[in-house]
Amino acid sequence: MSGKENGQESRQKILDAALDVFYEAGFDGARMDRIAKRAGVNQALIYYYFQSKKGLFAELIDANIREMILEKKKAVGEKDIYDLDIYDADVIRKVVDQVMAALKKREKIFSIVLGEIFRNPSRQTDPKIFEAFLPSIQESRRWMSSLGICQMDIDRGVIAAVFFGSLPMITYATLGEKLADHYGLDKENLREIFTELLYHFSEDYVGFLKDRTGSKFSPD
Repeated sequence: MSGKENGQESRQKILDAALDVFYEAGFDGARMDRIAKRAGVNQALIYYYFQSKKGLFAELIDANIREMILEKKKAVGEKDIYDLDIYDADVIRKVVDQVMAALKKREKIFSIVLGEIFRNPSRQTDPKIFEAFLPSIQESRRWMSSLGICQMDIDRGVIAAVFFGSLPMITYATLGEKLADHYGLDKENLREIFTELLYHFSEDYVGFLKDRTGSKFSPD
């Protein structure tokens, strides 16, 4: 194994260990020596790669965002999501299913982010925290603008996507099963109902965009 591969492996071990320790202890309670011990590396190596605990936390968020974007591309066959025929109900459901799976896979990172927002008010002004929620928000804005959608409707679209799409999905991914256990709900039934409601919202959201773009929105 080359030095570069060894470095990448060590770096990933640190990120994996940091995810577990931040999840267990929160940002303030997470100790760098504990992360180093969990990763099986020298503590100095963490500072070499990430400079600080804040830098490590930021990279943990960035790494998960990059992975989610790559998984989204794979789910739609390496095609840009905005080139898909999203009037097709099957396409809408495929994208929703992929997003739900990606969020569930990252339950820990979103639990950490939500926990930091509620535990530490200073985090509420940290732009890095909010990047975890909406990695493609600027891309979405540019796309809607290129279709000739006015700024007011772009803002309406973003608000709808965030508060009726992204945040409910993140809440479900992090708390859904825990709430089901607490209230004695059937987890599979809960998942099916939530996903079906999300399908309906996504179809309505696409309809909202279609009404404001006309033929320009349709793929070639």
